[in-house]
Amino acid sequence: MIGKIKKVKLGIVTFDPDDAPDITVQLRKLKTIGGGNRVYRIETALHNLYFGTILPHPRINTIYIKTDSDTVTLDLELISVLNPLEKEFVQRFSGTVGLGYTYTRSSGFGRLNYDVSVKYISRKTEFTVTTSGIYTLYDSLFSRDKEDIYIKYNYYFLRNWFSTVFVAYQRNLELSLERRFQEGFGIGNKFLTTKHAYTFGRGGLVFNQERSTEDVNSGTLTEIFGQVEVNLFRFEKPEINILFAQTFYYSLSQSGRFRNDGSTSVTWEIFKDFNLSFEPYNNYDSKPPVEGSDKFDFGVAFGNKYKFLQTKICAKGLSFALRVNNRVSASSPFRFTNLQLSILALPASIGC
Repeated sequence: MIGKIKKVKLGIVTFDPDDAPDITVQLRKLKTIGGGNRVYRIETALHNLYFGTILPHPRINTIYIKTDSDTVTLDLELISVLNPLEKEFVQRFSGTVGLGYTYTRSSGFGRLNYDVSVKYISRKTEFTVTTSGIYTLYDSLFSRDKEDIYIKYNYYFLRNWFSTVFVAYQRNLELSLERRFQEGFGIGNKFLTTKHAYTFGRGGLVFNQERSTEDVNSGTLTEIFGQVEVNLFRFEKPEINILFAQTFYYSLSQSGRFRNDGSTSVTWEIFKDFNLSFEPYNNYDSKPPVEGSDKFDFGVAFGNKYKFLQTKICAKGLSFALRVNNRVSASSPFRFTNLQLSILALPASIGC
């Protein structure tokens, strides 16, 4: 079969055959794959990192990886993450856009939410931009309840070790935070990469400039941070995907102040193109900007997702996928629409 390898992650290869819809296949079911002259970034369950071309191997479920200095034999099931390194700058980007509806603790009404994520990958760097927001729309009221913008740059200097630099903007009216600007740096490690799990941790320093809902500015506050992100996947029926991320902050400027930001996403595939999802988030601040304000905020969306429209257009190596999903809020009997746009561009070939 000839076409385009889009990615390999957690034991699943996403493949775009010529003149056919995208398919996903478990790596253990493939005889071998080949990527032509394209260079790939390959992370394995043995904590190895390779940059090279992929060649078919005569042994079942095995490939050759041809690097600049050597040729390595690798079992397909040992691949944790595989991404092509595109020659064209634009083709190294991937991303998602989402619109939906959710329920939060601070309001019993339905709320509009959005999220956007764009990622750029090269040989030793990762650049990520994410933004999300939750807004109350009720009669003539429009409230910007929660907003996040996050820009992150990772540089891999030794196998799974990377340095990280990031800037962020946060707004959370439930915690009396009108806005927070954040700048940080640190070091991280992908300490667990298997065919069923993908986990990294990082830590360092952050500097915050806060303004409360009472227009009180904090000046620059310094914190120590630590973060862990876990992605678990079950391939057998039913297919379940769990993404868990938690970040902890301890203040060096305000005695006894401790903060936590976290999110979890659980997706359960009932049958093809139909998923049940459970997506909570949490925020905690032991000393919020306004004394007496709530210290804890959380939100959750629980419902179903059904992909009933997919349009694909390919131009200059870029592949666009448009999905429109129906979804039901856990807190409301009303059905609403969730629109998602995926952008991926990774041509190659595969043989089964």
